[in-house]
Amino acid sequence: MAKRQILNSKNKTLLVTHLPEEPDWSDLPPELISLISRKLIDIFDFVRLRAVCKTWRSAVRTSDLTPQLPWIMDNSDQSFKKGYLRFYSLLTGKTHNFNVPRSIQKFITGSAYNYLFSYDMQTCDCSLINPLTKDEISLPPSPVGIWYPTCVPADPSSRYAVISIHPTLKTTDLLFCQLGDLDWTLMKEESFPYYRIHGMGIKCLLEGFVFHDGLCYATDRDTGSTVVINLATQTVICVAPQPESELRKEFAYLIVSAGEILRVCQYNKRCQQETSYFDIYRLHLGNRDGNVINPCWIKIDNINHQFLFLHGKHGCSFRADDFSGFIGNSIYFLTKRNIKETYILSRYNLKDGKIGTLQVPEELGCSWFVPSLCKKSSNYR
Repeated sequence: MAKRQILNSKNKTLLVTHLPEEPDWSDLPPELISLISRKLIDIFDFVRLRAVCKTWRSAVRTSDLTPQLPWIMDNSDQSFKKGYLRFYSLLTGKTHNFNVPRSIQKFITGSAYNYLFSYDMQTCDCSLINPLTKDEISLPPSPVGIWYPTCVPADPSSRYAVISIHPTLKTTDLLFCQLGDLDWTLMKEESFPYYRIHGMGIKCLLEGFVFHDGLCYATDRDTGSTVVINLATQTVICVAPQPESELRKEFAYLIVSAGEILRVCQYNKRCQQETSYFDIYRLHLGNRDGNVINPCWIKIDNINHQFLFLHGKHGCSFRADDFSGFIGNSIYFLTKRNIKETYILSRYNLKDGKIGTLQVPEELGCSWFVPSLCKKSSNYR
Protein backbone atom coordinates (compact mmCIF):
# COMPACT_ATOMS: atom_id res chain seq x y z
CA MET A 1 0.00 0.00 0.00
CA ALA A 2 1.32 3.46 -0.93
CA LYS A 3 2.32 5.99 1.74
CA ARG A 4 1.82 9.74 1.82
CA GLN A 5 3.53 12.22 4.21
CA ILE A 6 1.56 15.24 5.47
CA LEU A 7 3.08 18.18 7.43
CA ASN A 8 1.19 18.93 10.68
CA SER A 9 0.91 22.76 10.86
CA LYS A 10 0.71 22.84 14.70
CA ASN A 11 3.74 20.87 15.79
CA LYS A 12 5.57 20.72 12.47
CA THR A 13 5.63 16.94 12.54
CA LEU A 14 5.11 14.64 9.65
CA LEU A 15 2.09 12.41 9.60
CA VAL A 16 2.24 9.25 7.53
CA THR A 17 -0.99 8.06 5.96
CA HIS A 18 -1.60 4.96 3.92
CA LEU A 19 -3.30 5.22 0.55
CA PRO A 20 -4.84 2.43 -1.47
CA GLU A 21 -2.56 1.16 -4.22
CA GLU A 22 -3.23 2.07 -7.83
CA PRO A 23 -5.08 -0.79 -9.52
CA ASP A 24 -3.00 -3.07 -11.70
CA TRP A 25 -5.03 -3.15 -14.91
CA SER A 26 -2.96 -6.02 -16.24
CA ASP A 27 -4.52 -8.23 -13.55
CA LEU A 28 -8.00 -8.01 -15.05
CA PRO A 29 -9.41 -11.44 -15.89
CA PRO A 30 -8.84 -12.32 -19.57
CA GLU A 31 -12.54 -13.07 -20.07
CA LEU A 32 -13.41 -9.54 -18.89
CA ILE A 33 -10.91 -7.99 -21.30
CA SER A 34 -12.36 -10.09 -24.11
CA LEU A 35 -15.87 -8.93 -23.18
CA ILE A 36 -14.75 -5.29 -23.28
CA SER A 37 -13.17 -5.78 -26.72
CA ARG A 38 -16.48 -7.03 -28.13
CA LYS A 39 -18.10 -3.73 -27.13
CA LEU A 40 -15.69 -1.68 -29.26
CA ILE A 41 -17.07 -0.88 -32.70
CA ASP A 42 -14.19 1.31 -33.88
CA ILE A 43 -11.29 -0.79 -35.15
CA PHE A 44 -8.81 1.77 -33.80
CA ASP A 45 -10.22 1.52 -30.26
CA PHE A 46 -9.76 -2.23 -30.59
CA VAL A 47 -6.11 -1.71 -31.58
CA ARG A 48 -5.53 0.65 -28.63
CA LEU A 49 -6.99 -1.88 -26.19
CA ARG A 50 -4.60 -4.58 -27.41
CA ALA A 51 -1.69 -2.14 -27.10
CA VAL A 52 -2.20 -1.49 -23.36
CA CYS A 53 0.01 -4.38 -22.22
CA LYS A 54 1.08 -7.90 -23.11
CA THR A 55 -1.63 -9.42 -20.91
CA TRP A 56 -4.39 -7.58 -22.71
CA ARG A 57 -2.85 -8.34 -26.08
CA SER A 58 -2.75 -12.06 -25.36
CA ALA A 59 -6.35 -12.02 -24.07
CA VAL A 60 -7.70 -10.48 -27.29
CA ARG A 61 -6.86 -11.87 -30.71
CA THR A 62 -7.10 -9.88 -33.92
CA SER A 63 -9.75 -12.33 -35.07
CA ASP A 64 -11.93 -11.22 -32.12
CA LEU A 65 -12.60 -7.89 -33.84
CA THR A 66 -16.33 -7.16 -34.03
CA PRO A 67 -17.94 -7.14 -37.51
CA GLN A 68 -16.96 -4.11 -39.56
CA LEU A 69 -18.77 -2.23 -42.29
CA PRO A 70 -16.99 -1.33 -45.55
CA TRP A 71 -14.53 1.50 -45.94
CA ILE A 72 -14.91 3.40 -49.19
CA MET A 73 -11.90 4.82 -51.00
CA ASP A 74 -11.76 8.55 -51.61
CA ASN A 75 -11.19 9.22 -55.31
CA SER A 76 -11.16 13.01 -55.09
CA ASP A 77 -7.49 13.28 -56.00
CA GLN A 78 -4.55 11.23 -57.18
CA SER A 79 -2.92 10.92 -53.76
CA PHE A 80 -2.54 7.16 -54.22
CA LYS A 81 0.17 7.93 -56.79
CA LYS A 82 2.19 9.31 -53.87
CA GLY A 83 1.54 6.27 -51.70
CA TYR A 84 -1.38 7.65 -49.68
CA LEU A 85 -4.84 6.10 -49.56
CA ARG A 86 -7.84 7.77 -47.94
CA PHE A 87 -11.01 5.99 -46.81
CA TYR A 88 -14.39 6.82 -45.32
CA SER A 89 -15.78 4.46 -42.65
CA LEU A 90 -19.51 3.77 -42.92
CA LEU A 91 -19.49 2.54 -39.32
CA THR A 92 -17.95 5.56 -37.59
CA GLY A 93 -18.36 8.29 -40.18
CA LYS A 94 -14.64 9.06 -39.91
CA THR A 95 -12.09 9.56 -42.68
CA HIS A 96 -8.73 7.78 -42.40
CA ASN A 97 -5.46 8.36 -44.26
CA PHE A 98 -2.85 5.65 -44.71
CA ASN A 99 0.66 5.71 -46.11
CA VAL A 100 0.91 2.62 -48.32
CA PRO A 101 4.20 3.01 -50.23
CA ARG A 102 3.61 -0.12 -52.28
CA SER A 103 0.57 1.49 -53.87
CA ILE A 104 2.64 4.17 -55.61
CA GLN A 105 1.99 4.40 -59.36
CA LYS A 106 -0.24 1.32 -59.30
CA PHE A 107 -3.83 0.70 -60.22
CA ILE A 108 -5.75 0.14 -56.98
CA THR A 109 -9.25 -1.26 -56.82
CA GLY A 110 -11.32 -2.86 -54.12
CA SER A 111 -14.17 -5.23 -53.38
CA ALA A 112 -11.69 -7.91 -52.37
CA TYR A 113 -13.12 -8.47 -48.91
CA ASN A 114 -10.33 -7.47 -46.50
CA TYR A 115 -7.88 -6.47 -49.23
CA LEU A 116 -7.40 -4.08 -52.12
CA PHE A 117 -6.20 -5.35 -55.48
CA SER A 118 -2.97 -3.74 -56.72
CA TYR A 119 -1.82 -3.94 -60.32
CA ASP A 120 1.38 -2.55 -61.84
CA MET A 121 0.59 -1.68 -65.46
CA GLN A 122 4.27 -1.72 -66.45
CA THR A 123 5.39 -5.01 -64.91
CA CYS A 124 1.94 -6.72 -64.76
CA ASP A 125 2.68 -7.59 -61.12
CA CYS A 126 -0.44 -8.25 -59.03
CA SER A 127 -0.98 -8.38 -55.28
CA LEU A 128 -3.56 -8.00 -52.53
CA ILE A 129 -2.87 -5.23 -49.99
CA ASN A 130 -4.35 -4.63 -46.54
CA PRO A 131 -3.82 -0.87 -46.02
CA LEU A 132 -4.26 -1.17 -42.24
CA THR A 133 -1.68 -3.86 -41.54
CA LYS A 134 0.45 -3.24 -44.68
CA ASP A 135 0.12 -6.98 -45.28
CA GLU A 136 0.67 -7.81 -48.95
CA ILE A 137 -0.09 -11.09 -50.66
CA SER A 138 1.81 -11.59 -53.90
CA LEU A 139 -0.14 -12.98 -56.83
CA PRO A 140 1.28 -14.29 -60.10
CA PRO A 141 2.00 -11.64 -62.77
CA SER A 142 -0.94 -11.18 -65.08
CA PRO A 143 -0.44 -13.08 -68.38
CA VAL A 144 -2.54 -10.51 -70.26
CA GLY A 145 -3.08 -6.79 -69.99
CA ILE A 146 -5.73 -5.90 -67.44
CA TRP A 147 -8.12 -3.21 -68.62
CA TYR A 148 -11.17 -3.67 -66.43
CA PRO A 149 -10.15 -6.03 -63.61
CA THR A 150 -12.33 -7.53 -60.92
CA CYS A 151 -10.25 -9.42 -58.39
CA VAL A 152 -11.64 -11.08 -55.30
CA PRO A 153 -10.60 -13.91 -53.00
CA ALA A 154 -13.15 -16.70 -53.07
CA ASP A 155 -14.10 -15.74 -49.52
CA PRO A 156 -12.26 -14.12 -46.58
CA SER A 157 -10.60 -17.43 -45.62
CA SER A 158 -10.15 -18.94 -49.07
CA ARG A 159 -6.90 -19.75 -50.83
CA TYR A 160 -8.38 -18.83 -54.21
CA ALA A 161 -8.14 -15.50 -55.96
CA VAL A 162 -9.99 -14.75 -59.18
CA ILE A 163 -9.59 -12.07 -61.81
CA SER A 164 -12.14 -11.39 -64.52
CA ILE A 165 -10.83 -9.28 -67.36
CA HIS A 166 -12.95 -7.46 -69.94
CA PRO A 167 -10.37 -6.53 -72.61
CA THR A 168 -12.98 -5.51 -75.18
CA LEU A 169 -16.14 -5.27 -73.06
CA LYS A 170 -17.47 -8.07 -75.28
CA THR A 171 -15.76 -11.09 -73.76
CA THR A 172 -14.43 -12.19 -70.39
CA ASP A 173 -11.09 -13.81 -69.61
CA LEU A 174 -11.56 -15.63 -66.32
CA LEU A 175 -8.30 -16.29 -64.48
CA PHE A 176 -7.86 -17.89 -61.07
CA CYS A 177 -5.08 -19.12 -58.82
CA GLN A 178 -4.49 -20.54 -55.39
CA LEU A 179 -2.40 -18.33 -53.15
CA GLY A 180 1.19 -19.43 -53.62
CA ASP A 181 0.77 -20.49 -57.27
CA LEU A 182 3.37 -19.24 -59.75
CA ASP A 183 0.90 -18.76 -62.59
CA TRP A 184 -2.74 -17.93 -63.20
CA THR A 185 -5.02 -20.61 -64.62
CA LEU A 186 -7.23 -19.55 -67.53
CA MET A 187 -10.63 -21.23 -67.52
CA LYS A 188 -10.67 -23.90 -70.19
CA GLU A 189 -12.78 -23.25 -73.26
CA GLU A 190 -14.47 -26.63 -73.04
CA SER A 191 -15.71 -25.67 -69.57
CA PHE A 192 -18.28 -23.36 -71.14
CA PRO A 193 -20.45 -25.44 -73.47
CA TYR A 194 -23.27 -22.95 -73.02
CA TYR A 195 -21.42 -20.22 -74.87
CA ARG A 196 -19.67 -19.65 -78.15
CA ILE A 197 -15.93 -19.44 -77.72
CA HIS A 198 -13.83 -16.66 -79.25
CA GLY A 199 -10.06 -16.94 -79.12
CA MET A 200 -8.79 -17.36 -75.56
CA GLY A 201 -11.83 -15.70 -73.99
CA ILE A 202 -15.31 -16.79 -73.04
CA LYS A 203 -17.74 -15.15 -75.43
CA CYS A 204 -19.97 -13.71 -72.76
CA LEU A 205 -19.50 -10.87 -70.34
CA LEU A 206 -19.32 -12.31 -66.83
CA GLU A 207 -19.51 -9.87 -63.95
CA GLY A 208 -20.61 -9.48 -60.34
CA PHE A 209 -18.60 -12.46 -59.09
CA VAL A 210 -19.33 -13.97 -55.70
CA PHE A 211 -18.05 -17.15 -54.04
CA HIS A 212 -19.66 -19.57 -51.62
CA ASP A 213 -18.90 -23.13 -50.48
CA GLY A 214 -16.18 -23.58 -53.08
CA LEU A 215 -18.31 -22.43 -56.00
CA CYS A 216 -18.05 -19.28 -58.12
CA TYR A 217 -21.20 -17.45 -59.21
CA ALA A 218 -21.30 -14.82 -61.97
CA THR A 219 -23.87 -13.07 -64.13
CA ASP A 220 -23.78 -13.09 -67.92
CA ARG A 221 -24.63 -9.53 -68.95
CA ASP A 222 -25.93 -10.61 -72.38
CA THR A 223 -28.47 -13.18 -71.20
CA GLY A 224 -28.97 -12.26 -67.54
CA SER A 225 -28.27 -15.88 -66.61
CA THR A 226 -26.24 -16.87 -63.56
CA VAL A 227 -23.30 -19.19 -64.22
CA VAL A 228 -22.22 -21.53 -61.40
CA ILE A 229 -18.57 -22.58 -61.73
CA ASN A 230 -16.49 -25.14 -59.84
CA LEU A 231 -12.96 -23.70 -59.86
CA ALA A 232 -11.36 -26.91 -58.61
CA THR A 233 -12.59 -28.89 -61.63
CA GLN A 234 -12.83 -25.90 -64.01
CA THR A 235 -16.35 -26.82 -64.99
CA VAL A 236 -19.66 -25.03 -65.23
CA ILE A 237 -22.01 -26.89 -62.92
CA CYS A 238 -25.20 -25.23 -64.05
CA VAL A 239 -26.76 -22.06 -65.41
CA ALA A 240 -29.74 -20.43 -63.69
CA PRO A 241 -31.80 -18.42 -66.22
CA GLN A 242 -32.75 -14.83 -65.63
CA PRO A 243 -35.96 -14.56 -63.55
CA GLU A 244 -38.96 -14.10 -65.83
CA SER A 245 -40.37 -11.37 -63.58
CA GLU A 246 -37.38 -9.09 -64.11
CA LEU A 247 -38.53 -6.08 -66.07
CA ARG A 248 -35.51 -5.85 -68.33
CA LYS A 249 -31.87 -6.83 -68.52
CA GLU A 250 -30.23 -4.91 -65.71
CA PHE A 251 -27.01 -5.53 -63.82
CA ALA A 252 -27.75 -7.99 -61.02
CA TYR A 253 -25.76 -7.98 -57.78
CA LEU A 254 -24.94 -11.45 -56.46
CA ILE A 255 -24.56 -11.51 -52.68
CA VAL A 256 -24.02 -14.19 -50.04
CA SER A 257 -26.49 -13.47 -47.22
CA ALA A 258 -27.13 -15.75 -44.24
CA GLY A 259 -25.74 -18.73 -46.16
CA GLU A 260 -27.84 -18.13 -49.29
CA ILE A 261 -27.12 -16.61 -52.72
CA LEU A 262 -29.24 -13.55 -53.43
CA ARG A 263 -29.79 -11.76 -56.72
CA VAL A 264 -30.50 -8.05 -56.27
CA CYS A 265 -31.81 -6.07 -59.24
CA GLN A 266 -31.87 -2.28 -59.08
CA TYR A 267 -34.28 -0.24 -61.19
CA ASN A 268 -34.39 3.51 -61.60
CA LYS A 269 -37.60 5.53 -61.79
CA ARG A 270 -37.19 8.67 -63.86
CA CYS A 271 -39.45 11.36 -62.51
CA GLN A 272 -38.83 14.80 -61.02
CA GLN A 273 -36.01 13.24 -59.00
CA GLU A 274 -34.55 9.90 -60.07
CA THR A 275 -35.21 7.23 -57.46
CA SER A 276 -34.52 3.51 -57.20
CA TYR A 277 -36.35 0.38 -56.20
CA PHE A 278 -35.20 -3.22 -55.94
CA ASP A 279 -36.26 -6.82 -56.56
CA ILE A 280 -34.59 -9.62 -54.62
CA TYR A 281 -34.39 -13.31 -55.54
CA ARG A 282 -33.00 -16.35 -53.73
CA LEU A 283 -31.13 -19.01 -55.72
CA HIS A 284 -32.66 -22.48 -55.62
CA LEU A 285 -30.30 -25.07 -57.08
CA GLY A 286 -32.85 -27.90 -56.96
CA ASN A 287 -30.48 -30.37 -55.31
CA ARG A 288 -31.57 -33.98 -55.60
CA ASP A 289 -29.31 -36.77 -54.34
CA GLY A 290 -26.30 -34.52 -54.66
CA ASN A 291 -27.08 -33.49 -58.22
CA VAL A 292 -28.03 -30.00 -59.40
CA ILE A 293 -31.31 -30.03 -61.29
CA ASN A 294 -33.22 -27.12 -62.80
CA PRO A 295 -31.71 -24.21 -60.87
CA CYS A 296 -33.97 -21.17 -60.62
CA TRP A 297 -34.46 -17.86 -58.86
CA ILE A 298 -37.30 -17.45 -56.35
CA LYS A 299 -38.53 -13.93 -55.63
CA ILE A 300 -38.58 -12.90 -51.94
CA ASP A 301 -40.01 -9.80 -50.29
CA ASN A 302 -37.80 -9.50 -47.19
CA ILE A 303 -34.38 -10.39 -45.83
CA ASN A 304 -35.39 -10.29 -42.15
CA HIS A 305 -32.65 -8.94 -39.89
CA GLN A 306 -30.05 -8.66 -42.65
CA PHE A 307 -29.17 -5.50 -44.55
CA LEU A 308 -27.23 -5.25 -47.79
CA PHE A 309 -24.53 -2.85 -48.95
CA LEU A 310 -24.18 -2.29 -52.71
CA HIS A 311 -21.46 -0.35 -54.48
CA GLY A 312 -19.63 -0.74 -57.75
CA LYS A 313 -20.20 -4.25 -59.09
CA HIS A 314 -20.29 -5.97 -55.71
CA GLY A 315 -22.18 -6.10 -52.45
CA CYS A 316 -22.15 -7.75 -49.06
CA SER A 317 -24.59 -8.62 -46.29
CA PHE A 318 -24.60 -7.79 -42.56
CA ARG A 319 -26.74 -8.44 -39.49
CA ALA A 320 -28.51 -5.32 -38.27
CA ASP A 321 -28.14 -6.53 -34.66
CA ASP A 322 -24.38 -6.03 -34.98
CA PHE A 323 -24.57 -2.34 -35.92
CA SER A 324 -26.40 0.37 -34.05
CA GLY A 325 -28.18 2.79 -36.36
CA PHE A 326 -28.43 0.41 -39.30
CA ILE A 327 -31.84 -1.04 -40.11
CA GLY A 328 -32.58 -4.63 -41.07
CA ASN A 329 -34.58 -5.62 -44.15
CA SER A 330 -32.94 -2.69 -45.94
CA ILE A 331 -30.55 -2.01 -48.80
CA TYR A 332 -27.84 0.65 -48.51
CA PHE A 333 -26.47 1.78 -51.86
CA LEU A 334 -24.23 4.47 -53.32
CA THR A 335 -25.24 6.25 -56.50
CA LYS A 336 -23.62 9.03 -58.50
CA ARG A 337 -24.88 12.48 -57.63
CA ASN A 338 -23.86 14.16 -60.88
CA ILE A 339 -21.26 14.15 -63.62
CA LYS A 340 -18.58 15.15 -61.12
CA GLU A 341 -18.37 11.55 -59.89
CA THR A 342 -19.66 12.41 -56.42
CA TYR A 343 -21.92 10.01 -54.56
CA ILE A 344 -24.85 9.89 -52.18
CA LEU A 345 -25.62 7.05 -49.75
CA SER A 346 -29.24 5.98 -49.66
CA ARG A 347 -31.26 3.41 -47.72
CA TYR A 348 -34.11 1.48 -49.34
CA ASN A 349 -36.68 -0.03 -46.95
CA LEU A 350 -37.91 -3.32 -48.41
CA LYS A 351 -41.08 -3.24 -46.30
CA ASP A 352 -42.56 0.03 -47.52
CA GLY A 353 -40.32 0.90 -50.50
CA LYS A 354 -39.30 4.24 -48.98
CA ILE A 355 -35.86 5.74 -49.58
CA GLY A 356 -33.85 7.87 -47.16
CA THR A 357 -30.58 9.69 -47.75
CA LEU A 358 -27.61 9.55 -45.36
CA GLN A 359 -24.89 12.13 -45.01
CA VAL A 360 -21.50 11.08 -46.43
CA PRO A 361 -18.55 12.93 -48.02
CA GLU A 362 -18.96 13.66 -51.71
CA GLU A 363 -15.53 12.39 -52.74
CA LEU A 364 -16.33 8.69 -52.43
CA GLY A 365 -15.12 6.40 -55.20
CA CYS A 366 -16.02 2.95 -56.49
CA SER A 367 -13.41 0.99 -54.51
CA TRP A 368 -14.11 -0.39 -51.07
CA PHE A 369 -13.06 -3.15 -48.69
CA VAL A 370 -14.02 -4.49 -45.27
CA PRO A 371 -11.26 -3.57 -42.75
CA SER A 372 -9.50 -6.38 -40.95
CA LEU A 373 -6.41 -6.85 -38.77
CA CYS A 374 -5.82 -10.46 -39.74
CA LYS A 375 -2.78 -11.28 -41.81
CA LYS A 376 -2.76 -13.99 -44.43
CA SER A 377 0.60 -15.42 -45.37
CA SER A 378 1.22 -15.86 -49.09
CA ASN A 379 3.61 -18.75 -48.41
CA TYR A 380 1.35 -21.77 -48.76
CA ARG A 381 3.95 -24.15 -50.07
